Amino acid sequence: MKLLDDLMNKKAELQIAPLIDVVFLLLIYFMVTASLIKKEADLSFMLPAKVDVPPENMDIPIEVLIEVSELGDIIVEGMVFGKDEQNLDDLISHLLSLKEAADSSASDLIVNILPADKALHGRIINVMDACAAADVKNMSFSMTM
Repeated sequence: MKLLDDLMNKKAELQIAPLIDVVFLLLIYFMVTASLIKKEADLSFMLPAKVDVPPENMDIPIEVLIEVSELGDIIVEGMVFGKDEQNLDDLISHLLSLKEAADSSASDLIVNILPADKALHGRIINVMDACAAADVKNMSFSMTM
């Protein structure tokens, strides 16, 4: 009974020395493993070398700007086509020659239509019809600023 009373009256003690030993062991473990990890700057890699592309493989499209004026004039590269409303055979033949040049160089023909602010819509449709007759696939519209 006396032994039981002694155990009940005795305060709990905490041993500090083993805890300090464990902390030092953990510190040594983390220091050793941290030195094994490679830093990002230590990674070795090679950048790709410059690749020279032969000029014959470059597909540069042929771009044509077709302006439609307020008076109904159609201007392509400084040349005026189709003074009358319906006959645009000269424009079609010019677009066909540009299309053949683009096909022979294995590139695309891009037609950009630039109508004036007060250009007649019918005249723009005539230009679009001429592009369709010349089998132009890439066509876009631009605006003047």
